[in-house]
Amino acid sequence: MNRKMLWIPALLSLVSLLLLASCKDGGQTNETGTESGTAAETEAVTAIPRYDYMDAVVAPDVTIDRADYVGITLTIPNSLKIEDDDVEAYVQQSILFSRRTAVNGTAMVKDQALKTGDDAYIYYKGFVDGKEFDGGSNWDDQSPYKLGLGSGAFIPGFEEGLVGITPNQTSKDSPAEIHVTFPEEYAEELASKDAVFHVVVEYAVQYTLPELTRDFVENTLKYKPKMEFYASDEALIDEFKEFVYDTLVSQNVQSIENAKVDALWNHLSEVAECRNLVADEVAYYFDAYESEIKYYFDYYTSSGGDEFKKLYPDMDAFAPVYLGLGKDADWKAEVTKMAELMVKRDMITHAIGELEGLETVSEEEYKAQVNYWVEYYYGYMTEAEIIQNMGEVFLKEAAFTEKLDKWLMEQVTFTYADGTPVVSITEDEAETETSQG
Repeated sequence: MNRKMLWIPALLSLVSLLLLASCKDGGQTNETGTESGTAAETEAVTAIPRYDYMDAVVAPDVTIDRADYVGITLTIPNSLKIEDDDVEAYVQQSILFSRRTAVNGTAMVKDQALKTGDDAYIYYKGFVDGKEFDGGSNWDDQSPYKLGLGSGAFIPGFEEGLVGITPNQTSKDSPAEIHVTFPEEYAEELASKDAVFHVVVEYAVQYTLPELTRDFVENTLKYKPKMEFYASDEALIDEFKEFVYDTLVSQNVQSIENAKVDALWNHLSEVAECRNLVADEVAYYFDAYESEIKYYFDYYTSSGGDEFKKLYPDMDAFAPVYLGLGKDADWKAEVTKMAELMVKRDMITHAIGELEGLETVSEEEYKAQVNYWVEYYYGYMTEAEIIQNMGEVFLKEAAFTEKLDKWLMEQVTFTYADGTPVVSITEDEAETETSQG
């Protein structure tokens, strides 16, 4: 639930956009914000009027230098780089752990040391700088938390720290201590900080993990070797790990691209100064974000039961949590900032487009944008309905933004935080690399 909304490269998140652009008042929406039912049941609505940046002159209201976006170097987190440790973690957590077998059913074991693969039933509470931190404890719960050792469910070091502990040697008067460091990309208040967890292990349910042998790779995982003969079993296992590496890289392509876009626009938002924000556009984005929050509030209210309703009786109780803010934070002020940030991005986009002579949308580019939505809503909305619901202004804006974003990305060199160059591959290239196995 602790989900922080972020402003994203496309004009808005899809839910927000389409809640405003294509839903009837009072209609039921699905996960994409579209109404349930067939195209015949969907009533066409007129698009919400939008400010036409394409028909305006924006550059005078934006202060930005060409050196701010051409020939620059930006960084993305090291965590997006796939390394040997990631391969080993994937093999452990997603391959071996998922195929573990019970040793003695669901018997509660208290007198044997925990090992990787076991389920540990624990109570825990965490401390940073000697103080207990919020969200880091189940100490007072009525039942212990079930944690699979080797599942990767907790931060690095926690599960490993439990291995070797015997349950009946711990108690709330004498808990085990596990020392860990929160990852760099964790929530801001805990990122990179050292922590100590007091842990009581009530009991364990024991499991055995399979070994990564040649027989397991070929017969259980159904991996198809590239060669007919290998000098050793280890050679085939190494080849399989290379395949895992390529698979992880291919799965990470979109995450890397998203991180690059975020890095670019975080940078441009910091260096550019925007004046005379269009009030109607700020209101448009505010309404879109508010609609997204309301959508999820209504969804969880209807599906979350009495406990959810007790915790979040109204939007004012739910919205701060949804946005990742403090309990009593002014969520409307935060959404206003987010809306203004979106308007600033639109202004920066068009200012650069004007300065570079790129603020045009060809008929081909416009048609490609329309076709994208036609394909997305195939069977639900016709081309004519899409144009009517979304509006030509929005569709041209989306086509231009997509083109300029691509141009901007070509002007930037990206590295990981440690200085290693980011070597990007396309999703098609990644798919080709992992097409076998």
